[in-house]
Amino acid sequence: WLAFTRWETNQNGALGSLWLINIDGSGEHVIHENVYNPRTPVWSPDGTQLIIAMQHGGYAQARSKCSGQPPGRGSGAYDISASRGEDGDVEFCFTLPPDPYWALRRVDVVTGAHEDLPGDTYSISPAWDPTDSQHVIYDGDRALVNLDLTTNQTWPLLADVNAHSPVYSPDGSRIAISYWQNDHWEIHVLDANGSDQTRLTQTSYQTWVQQELNGEVPRSTNNAAPAWSPDGSQLAFLTDRSGQWEIWLMDAGGRNQQPLLPAETLAAAGITLSYNGVDEQALSWR
Repeated sequence: WLAFTRWETNQNGALGSLWLINIDGSGEHVIHENVYNPRTPVWSPDGTQLIIAMQHGGYAQARSKCSGQPPGRGSGAYDISASRGEDGDVEFCFTLPPDPYWALRRVDVVTGAHEDLPGDTYSISPAWDPTDSQHVIYDGDRALVNLDLTTNQTWPLLADVNAHSPVYSPDGSRIAISYWQNDHWEIHVLDANGSDQTRLTQTSYQTWVQQELNGEVPRSTNNAAPAWSPDGSQLAFLTDRSGQWEIWLMDAGGRNQQPLLPAETLAAAGITLSYNGVDEQALSWR
């Protein structure tokens, strides 16, 4: 089976549902409905349960607000204006960007019974430990977080706000992540206990030189959304190093980086890829 989510519209905050389909495309059916913004379903090690991320409060759309106080630093407010009323008080009006809250939900594959799990205000991109059916990690408010499904206790795995979208290796010994490297995405790996973090991708000096020769402003290209091969020896990932998003392949240690599905192959199949940096699970390798 393949698990996926479907939204009723393409708008943020839309109601959605969780579906299953056979690998051959048959047997499509819904197992859980009426969920806001469901995404990134992940299987339990025994295949009997799924965990999804979903919107759970907050604001899915931008909203206008007026107040006697200016917007706080870091709020992301824009279109800010100030006016003085007849009483002499100053009123600030501004627009706040979307700020949806995220939660995790566990769903039984056969019955559709579900349970909301403990977590942070922003709990997204879950990964189920293949060696322990009661252990999950997820991308929390300011860290990658461990969750014990038996005790409902949480504790930090990696206290780094730049680490996103964790995915376990098949043997559970390593975790690959999409890492926000100052102004672009790179792929890192770390041990399952959060130690020995290693960067696997990096824009070469030759690429920067070629960009300058082409009259371009030198920039680092993006590498994101890693997926382990079934034997754990390789990683597939998304990259825009050619100027378009493609699927590339590399050894688990970062060597032998090469195209797997280059842009022209994807275009011939009518497939256009993108990566928006919102904890998408873009690839799955089985």
